[in-house]
Amino acid sequence: MTKQESLLGRPQQVRKNYGSTEENSPNPYSLRERTDTESDIFSVRKDDRDTNNLFLSSPRRSRLFVNNNANGDDNNTLNSKHSFWDVVPYYMPCFVWIPTYSWSMLFGDIIAGISLASFQIPLALSYATSLAHVEPLCGLYSLAITPFVYAIFGSVPHMIVGPEGALSLVMGQTIEKIMSHNEELSSVNLASIVTFIAGLTLLFAGICRIGFLGSVLSRALLRGFISSVGFVMIINSLVSELKLSKLLQETPGHHHTAFEKVLFLIKYGPDNYHRATALVSLSCFTILFAIRYAKKKLSKRFKWVIIFPEILFVVVLMIYISAKFDFKKKYGIAILGDFNSGSFEGLINPVSKENRSLFSILYSVGIAVALLGFFESTTASKSLGGIDNSTVSSNRELIAMGIMNVGASIFGALPAFGGYGRSKINAMSGAKSVVSGVFMGFITLFTIRYLLPIIRFIPTCVLSVITTIVGISLLEEAPADIKFHIACHGYNELIIFTLTFLTTIFYSVDVGITIGCVYSLLYIVKRSAKSRIQILAKVEGLDHFVNADEYHIYHHTISSSDALNLEHFKDCLVVKIPEPLTFSNTEDLKERLDRLERFGSVNSHPGSKDIRSRETVKYVIIDLKGMTFIDSSSVQILKEIITEYKERDVTVIFTRVPFNNEIRFRLQKSGITDLIMRYDRSMINGTNPNPSIDGQLPDVSGDEAYFPNIEEALQAIEIL
Repeated sequence: MTKQESLLGRPQQVRKNYGSTEENSPNPYSLRERTDTESDIFSVRKDDRDTNNLFLSSPRRSRLFVNNNANGDDNNTLNSKHSFWDVVPYYMPCFVWIPTYSWSMLFGDIIAGISLASFQIPLALSYATSLAHVEPLCGLYSLAITPFVYAIFGSVPHMIVGPEGALSLVMGQTIEKIMSHNEELSSVNLASIVTFIAGLTLLFAGICRIGFLGSVLSRALLRGFISSVGFVMIINSLVSELKLSKLLQETPGHHHTAFEKVLFLIKYGPDNYHRATALVSLSCFTILFAIRYAKKKLSKRFKWVIIFPEILFVVVLMIYISAKFDFKKKYGIAILGDFNSGSFEGLINPVSKENRSLFSILYSVGIAVALLGFFESTTASKSLGGIDNSTVSSNRELIAMGIMNVGASIFGALPAFGGYGRSKINAMSGAKSVVSGVFMGFITLFTIRYLLPIIRFIPTCVLSVITTIVGISLLEEAPADIKFHIACHGYNELIIFTLTFLTTIFYSVDVGITIGCVYSLLYIVKRSAKSRIQILAKVEGLDHFVNADEYHIYHHTISSSDALNLEHFKDCLVVKIPEPLTFSNTEDLKERLDRLERFGSVNSHPGSKDIRSRETVKYVIIDLKGMTFIDSSSVQILKEIITEYKERDVTVIFTRVPFNNEIRFRLQKSGITDLIMRYDRSMINGTNPNPSIDGQLPDVSGDEAYFPNIEEALQAIEIL
């Protein structure tokens, strides 16, 4: 059997030993790929030993490469220069969809835009008045202006941008505190500054290409934040639904947190609530909840039911009843009233001298809004990207969101971001492109220009009820997530969820998300600082190596009767480092190597009694397959480890070092290659039985400093 045939045959034999049904795969490459994946779980097989030789000399090598010059094109695509107009569509995706836009797409976008405006306009009013504590026009301008900007710079066709309840609440808690101490400040200016800071933060992050940070925040953190925001929204809305806002301001003491407001409602609510307002609130809540329940039941049979605008229906109904029966004068029910448009007569300069003095107060909430908005938009964009199989660039979305909010700030608008719920409804309504958001913006501008005299009759308690419905929807998915993590013993996720939720309830939204982020980062650092070094042993009767610790645990807990004996190596440790080495985990690597020498396992407690002497170890084989990166600090520590071994007359051998120029360059320049046993092919083949005097194999070129596999390293040790 030739060397190439043996390489193709061994994976089949290994799979047979594990009971695989795929004994005769027609594609040896796919079979080999699957067995390599299987080895990453707890084993390193012998058939991987010739990886280096296969790469350098195998006849199959030609199949691994594509001839870039097959068509006679000598140009290197990677080095070719792009013209200005080739790059523009990447940063301004509107140049991609405008040339291909058709009349057939227009109809679907118009219908989707009308459907979105029917419930987004009332929500924007609700977020501005009930959550952000700013003028209603701040919410409307956010919904009207930002879709036009996103249509130019946004890359997700179905994404709909606008004000978000959670972010409006974050703003509202800060603005409420500031306004309570200085009523002369303009809430519109405060909203403009926060939106500007958030936009500038996002724009800077996009230019610096740090969109990868969206992967740092876990889903459990997001769920805890969203659930806590939903709870806070319900409590805040309940104050307005019972017409207790004025009493809340006049009551001695501060009632800013959700917990404090719960205590306020328990103490003052039963004796001071306004009956007419409470009755209207309860009626609207019942209608909305009933329609939502009916839509959920009927949507499986009738798809069009999902776009029925129940919020618009309730708002129009209450506007009519409020104007007809004069709610404010006859029943004392507060209505939205005339809009204060004085602050919107001209454009706002968020960086004026007067506004710059407020940056020190508002920068933290602006950054928090940017972080949360980006995370929510990223979640939505990745989910929506699967609808049309498009790829989404987080950095491009950061730039789009940044420009969008910086532009919206000059109108005094609330921060706007993409939302998954409304974007999903947009797609289900027949939207074909970002033009649906543009039509929603046009309808919102039309409302601002012509329909404000009608909107003024909306009872404020109705807007609070809408906020309550949104808050309940944010809480709906929490029980399922909690149940899932309990079943999977995801205690870390439960800790993040609980910590974020309780901190938000007892303190504030921004403190809650800060604590949650800090805990998540500490957890990530802890996991990355833990080395995943493995001690390898050979399975008796088989030609592959396994992680000894995991092998024993697996067969002890699953099927101990089928376990095969492991062959350990006298005077020799075989360890594998299947991970990148950085300054964070190399120190732990040093400690675990010491633990291996003393106890024979990385899982032993460092305070345990030594079961073996360090003097018994004469050889250490370090397998580096899986190491994709090593930094200079790690190389320095690794050299110290090898130097210490050399001082104890312990021979170190490196096997399967990756063909990574950076890794090999640093190992060579650091002098590590001069401290380890070098590979001599002729000696392994038996042509040179005499090793060098100092116990090292004869020196060869730098490319031959590493052994191609573990078995040849063991053969060299036997010769010594």
